[in-house]
Amino acid sequence: MRDYTSTPLKLKLLQEIMSYPHRNEPDWCPPPLSEVLQYPDHTCVVLYHNLVVGFGVLVPDIDYNLAYLSFLLVHPEWRRAGIATFVLYHLIQTCMGKDVTLHVSATNPALILYQRFGFKVEEFLTNFYDKYLPVDSPECKHAMYLRLSR
Repeated sequence: MRDYTSTPLKLKLLQEIMSYPHRNEPDWCPPPLSEVLQYPDHTCVVLYHNLVVGFGVLVPDIDYNLAYLSFLLVHPEWRRAGIATFVLYHLIQTCMGKDVTLHVSATNPALILYQRFGFKVEEFLTNFYDKYLPVDSPECKHAMYLRLSR
């Protein structure tokens, strides 16, 4: 069960620090918390000494029986070391019984990883990344919507 009424002391301090420069603006309100801060139980950070080499965030309450993999990143020099597999497995285990969905670029090699876990393509979305990429970007702007049914 999630407690939506209380705020941890560290988050209160963060909100106080963010609002300090705007203390003379009566209409200012702090921006919403990022997904990482909202779902600490569904966030996985992989460290090597003090270097972040992998990172993943799962949003567990998109719908009654649906979770969404928001981020899964691995440092380029640490790819192909099993980090993404570990993070994905860990995040899926935090939402037992829920379907897990995600969007991925049509040319992203991570598609193979997702298919190994049992994700199936539900939809092909043309120009999904148009609003995120510059007009002259060589990156693929199309995406696939994948689902891991449980």
